[in-house]
Amino acid sequence: MGTQQGEILFRELYGASTKERCYVQPAEQLKVVMLNDGQHSDVSGILARIFLPQGYPDSVSKDYFAYQIWDTAQAFCSTITGTLATQEVLRGVGVGNTASTPLAATIVWVIKDGCGHLGRILFAYSHGSSLDSYSKKWRLYADTLNDAAMCIEIALPLFGGYTTFALCVSTVMKSIVGVAGSATRVAMTQHHAIRGNMGDVSAKDSAQETAVNLVASIAALLIITYIGNNIGLIMLMMVLHIVFNYLAVRAVCLRTLNEPRYLLVIDSYLKKEVVSNPCEINRSEPIIFYQLGQNLLDLKISGFQIKLGQSLRCITKYTSEASYLKKIKEIYADKNYIVFPDTSARIMHVFLKNNAAVEDILCAYFHAVLLALITVSINNDYLVSAKMSDLKPFAQVCKTLQEWNRAAAKGSGLNFEPSYKLLRYVNDIVLKEWRNFRMGLLRTGWDLSKHLIAVDEWRVQ
Repeated sequence: MGTQQGEILFRELYGASTKERCYVQPAEQLKVVMLNDGQHSDVSGILARIFLPQGYPDSVSKDYFAYQIWDTAQAFCSTITGTLATQEVLRGVGVGNTASTPLAATIVWVIKDGCGHLGRILFAYSHGSSLDSYSKKWRLYADTLNDAAMCIEIALPLFGGYTTFALCVSTVMKSIVGVAGSATRVAMTQHHAIRGNMGDVSAKDSAQETAVNLVASIAALLIITYIGNNIGLIMLMMVLHIVFNYLAVRAVCLRTLNEPRYLLVIDSYLKKEVVSNPCEINRSEPIIFYQLGQNLLDLKISGFQIKLGQSLRCITKYTSEASYLKKIKEIYADKNYIVFPDTSARIMHVFLKNNAAVEDILCAYFHAVLLALITVSINNDYLVSAKMSDLKPFAQVCKTLQEWNRAAAKGSGLNFEPSYKLLRYVNDIVLKEWRNFRMGLLRTGWDLSKHLIAVDEWRVQ
């Protein structure tokens, strides 16, 4: 605006949108005039206010849009498949069958719901603590299990006299989906809400899903009316549902360290002397087969399984000598944790002291990985030592230690265990190396105020 039209006193913008207001004093006038700029009453603006959190995109994490696109696509496919499956469920409980009584259908429905309630309780008991640590994995597993349950429901006519049993099985599976899905959704919402706006992000996510479900339900009704239950179409929707879910969880860049992400960061640091940023690690984080069978990531990277928050009973099972415990206690006197290698079981136990904080737990895990690699190195274990040839400069340390500080292992698959002298040496290495590693984690954007590593509840007083 030129000086002939007036003087701009203030200009304000609404978030990251194009909405702008100017407060102008026109030439030769005393009153201020407000001028609006930007198209805000169009359809796109209205839809943005309905379905996107206030302040978008500045009020959410950078991966929000990509995640929501794939999440919306998977919800569309899931709703269509679910509507088609519902038709077979209703047929299975007797709807449309003149020989079936309302009482019989009610009994089947009550039994089905009862099994679902029990499944929900048992799953929360057995896996509730792992839903935070592995939110991506359980999000994907939940949707896969949901599709498997719908496959059973669609095939109900094939079960004959076992319809009620099949329906109970599918309901139990769906109850697990409900627990895992809602818990992991909270984890995702917490990640996306960077302004403490979890309620708004959750509400808008619910609005998006409701709108998608409405459109998908109409589409499913049209399919049932004009095409019927086409098995090819159902399978296509299920495949797309799983694919879109995988792409959704892959789009998320979590900045909090869980076990697989932390192991990959440590592995990268020891090989390249560089701390990888969250997005790099999230792209390579194992999701589908993590911690299944031989795919134990800690065992593959360090040669040991690492367990935190264990009871000291693990040491007393190994040896009941008081002198051994006293020496271990002395070595870790300056730490809020104790690391004990069980070479026979290839488990690195981490005993946490009562005042151990988040940083102590992260440092303890780092310490356990280094001690595991050194223990494997002094035993010349080929499978892991071959991978350690790339570790710089940690490989040189391991190579130097191979010929000394060995103590005979007791009934172990490994021939040697680290001596007291070696435990002290590793403790000194961690004391110096942790500071650099921690600063690297902070510089690259990792959130060290909390962690998602699975930790048991035993604490040493």
